[in-house]
Amino acid sequence: CSRLVMTATLQSQAKVVFLDDLTIGGRGIRARVLEDGFVGIGVRRHRGWPWPDDSWGLTPMFGEGGWCRACGTPLSEQAGSLRLQRKGVTVRGAWVPNWRFDAICVDAALADEVRARFSVSLLPVRWPRGGDAGAFQLVVPSGDVAWFAGEELAAAARARHGTDGARCGRCGTWRWMPLRGGLLPPLVVREHDLSGDAVASPEWFGDGCKSFRQMLVRRSLGELLAHASPRDFALRDPAWR
Repeated sequence: CSRLVMTATLQSQAKVVFLDDLTIGGRGIRARVLEDGFVGIGVRRHRGWPWPDDSWGLTPMFGEGGWCRACGTPLSEQAGSLRLQRKGVTVRGAWVPNWRFDAICVDAALADEVRARFSVSLLPVRWPRGGDAGAFQLVVPSGDVAWFAGEELAAAARARHGTDGARCGRCGTWRWMPLRGGLLPPLVVREHDLSGDAVASPEWFGDGCKSFRQMLVRRSLGELLAHASPRDFALRDPAWR
């Protein structure tokens, strides 16, 4: 098969990537994966708790009216800093706090490297009284194109939880029941429709007052985070349709 030329955006600069290894054989078409394609972040553990308890940390991040008090889903873009209780968190490497399952935090040294190498927005993490925690949060935007086929998500959620999800009676947000890693169906979004070095799904997941999105990051960014905190993160290759 002839050489394919694909365009990828790495670190905000367009580059041309040649896929010379595309072959046609008895098992179909196989191609070498782009060196810095997207990977999933598997969270091994959570460190620390957001403040204040009565908003699960959402009010400092989104404002009083920026999140739904019935289901805990943000209703606007994040503008304020994540605040963490001092107890139960060690500011070292990279980690994800409890309750805020799509908020990746990094210490100051790691933030400098992320800032220098990747196109990712960062906000300082603060303590309850406003003091600098010496860490930063990766602020990951939601994509515009659906990542999953609805009927496949519904089937996966029912198989795991007995129900697929629910629509919030106050804000109208549909949330799929929590699904992680290998429980998710294949992605139907095309990789070249994803932009930046870190992106979150437009679909929301959760139950009760927990709401989170699925996340993908560039492989090199994922490797940086997993190397800094192997007890916190594991990388997984997503299944593409």
